[in-house]
Amino acid sequence: MRKKDLFLYAVILVLTALFLWQWLSKGALIQQLHEMQMDNNDLHLLSGIGNLRSTHKHADVKVYINGNSIDFSQRKYQLASRFIHFEEGIGDVVHVHATGLTIGHLLKSLKGSLNNNCLVLDGNNYCSDNSGKLRFYVNNKPNSDFGSYVFKDLDKMLISYGDEDDSVIQKQLDSVTNLAARYSAEG
Repeated sequence: MRKKDLFLYAVILVLTALFLWQWLSKGALIQQLHEMQMDNNDLHLLSGIGNLRSTHKHADVKVYINGNSIDFSQRKYQLASRFIHFEEGIGDVVHVHATGLTIGHLLKSLKGSLNNNCLVLDGNNYCSDNSGKLRFYVNNKPNSDFGSYVFKDLDKMLISYGDEDDSVIQKQLDSVTNLAARYSAEG
């Protein structure tokens, strides 16, 4: 056998090995992607959250801390998650794109949290104590679900922390917009 033929056979063998390696690697990649999708499906099932685009709801939301409203129209609050977010520079309407999402999920997407005692937002804790009380209202009624409240279309929500009296709380409730209806009508 000539050196030229030996070299050709070696090149063919290497190329065949590379082809087989690529083919097997792609099979492994496809298997990994399939497993990741199954994991994602399991997480959705266990969490109660639907797939992205499983719903399209809108709700009006207002948050007050010590009498000052939070401006969710700021860039840092916009489109924080594909599943639930504020968008288009509007800070009063939450867009919900998956079933089972809560006000807690919204705040978590903003790197915050909400429970029956504390609101965490922008790295600050606002917990019911001698200096203020945390309150949560849905459709003008006190609600004890706090972070676990699941959004319904056209909800009006208020989160308020501070020492405000009932008349100030009523003004805060009155300040929650009715913009969600316009977005739900647009689909």
